[in-house]
Amino acid sequence: MKERREERHARAQQMVNATKVVRIVVSRPNIDKGIDMPRKRSAVRDWEYPFEDMDIGDSFAVASSDAKNGTVNSRINLHNRAHPETKFRTRWLMDDQGEMYTRVWRTQ
Repeated sequence: MKERREERHARAQQMVNATKVVRIVVSRPNIDKGIDMPRKRSAVRDWEYPFEDMDIGDSFAVASSDAKNGTVNSRINLHNRAHPETKFRTRWLMDDQGEMYTRVWRTQ
């Protein structure tokens, strides 16, 4: 126990002797008034899926090579949150060549 106390005391003395005070001067930013905040960008790009052009009962297909089913569903959820008056549903299907795809329907 006595050796440990002496070791701790020696380390503490070394740190006290080696400690240097460094001061960092930071300039404060200027405050600007009257600048409008830009609108938040939607994660869904307008050209990516034709949500706005669809009527109730219309659908479109997205190949699984273009986007996974979960990706399509997340983009639809983002659109549904931004536009609560519209609703879209998806189904995962297989075409004649055995390729999987997601079909999206507008239901409301």
